[in-house]
Amino acid sequence: MTETGELDLESWIGRPTGAGVVHVERAVVSNFAASVLDDRPLYRNRDAALAAGFTDIPAPPTFYFSALQNYSRWEEEQPEDPTGGVNPMAEVMGRLISTGGLILHGEQEFTYHRPVVVGDTLEYTGVVKDIYQKQAGERTMTFLVVETTYTDGDGQPVVTSTMNLLHRS
Repeated sequence: MTETGELDLESWIGRPTGAGVVHVERAVVSNFAASVLDDRPLYRNRDAALAAGFTDIPAPPTFYFSALQNYSRWEEEQPEDPTGGVNPMAEVMGRLISTGGLILHGEQEFTYHRPVVVGDTLEYTGVVKDIYQKQAGERTMTFLVVETTYTDGDGQPVVTSTMNLLHRS
C-alpha cells in the first residue's frame, strides 16, 4: 500500500504465490479425464497409453490447473510456504474486490516441456509475473499474471502454467 492507501501494484511483481510437491496418481488422472468427458482409453488403461507412445498413463492437458495441486499433495512432503503467509493473488484481488467490481479468470496458457505421466513426482513454484491496468471506459481493469512452473526430480521443467486474473472496477 502507498501512503495514500492505494495498492502499489508493482511491488507484487516477482513475489511467490506458493510452492509444493505433487504426485501424479492414476485414479486422479483417470477421474479428471472422465470429468472433462474425455473417455479415451489412454487416460485409464496403461496398455493403451504405452501403445500411444507414452511411458505410462498421461495427464490430460488442463490437469495442472484444475486438479493436480488439489488432490495429489502429501502434507509431510510440502516445503515451507515461500509467501510468508501472504498470497499475492488473495491479497491483491481481495483488496481490489473490497472496493467493488468483479474478478474473472481471464485466460490460462500451458507450455508443455514433456508429457506428464502417472508416477511422476513434481515440484512446483508460482510467482507473480506481471500486474498492469487498462482503462475500459469509466472502469479500470487490473490484470494479475501468475506463472507456475512444474519440474521433475532432476529439476527440469515439465509444464509451465500462466494464469491471468482480472478485476474490473
